[in-house]
Amino acid sequence: MRKMAGWQGALLVGLLLAGLSGCTTTRENLGSDVTGVLQPFAQGSRIGPCGERYSAEEGMELSMVQQQLDEERPRSALAYLEALGYAYPEARLMEAEALRQVGELERSSEVYAALRSTCLEADAQRGLARNAFSRQRPEVALEYMRRARQASPADARIRNDLGYLLMLRGDHSAAIEEFLTALELDESHGNAASNLVLALLQSGQPRRAEAAAQRYRLDSDAFATLQAAVARSASLPAAPGDTSHALESQDETP
Repeated sequence: MRKMAGWQGALLVGLLLAGLSGCTTTRENLGSDVTGVLQPFAQGSRIGPCGERYSAEEGMELSMVQQQLDEERPRSALAYLEALGYAYPEARLMEAEALRQVGELERSSEVYAALRSTCLEADAQRGLARNAFSRQRPEVALEYMRRARQASPADARIRNDLGYLLMLRGDHSAAIEEFLTALELDESHGNAASNLVLALLQSGQPRRAEAAAQRYRLDSDAFATLQAAVARSASLPAAPGDTSHALESQDETP
């Protein structure tokens, strides 16, 4: 199988796979979307990730905001956050995520950047990576995601996202390792399983891809779609030159 050239060839596969609707990652949806910081509230009070103690009311209200994000209602989440006025790092992280979802990437990045000095550094670096990726700055995104992994190496979401960026870059061996790590940390991570199969197919390892699809219970139709997308991309002419530097930002260096 012919190896695709750099970011551009791998991005093409992502676009071809858009019809899978969440089975794997696309350019518009890097990895796992939901921040998922808060767990369902069930106690009189709880300790936040940075050591703050929430009252029962605060915990319920923050859980409500998180639910809005989980249900893809970012504008509603922003409205509640504005009304509540919480300055907790968790609330700020939700704000950054909501702003990212509505396309306010500059404001979102400002909030993420302010969180890098808190206990939520890994989430902040990951958010900055996702925003840079949305702006078609994959090398900047890759650097941010590496920093996220350094801050939280046991986070399956971050390992999956880093693997996806490496796969887009054409570094399939490193990407496969990241996907395998993500799956050992969380075997139910569907995106990591799909991305692992995709990376194996792209790197010319169909038997390993099929074995991985069976092990991680990838739907047969999804597997067939991945195969067809990779085969189609391999038959297309390579784009002239490496355009990766054109996607980088001169004013957004991590």
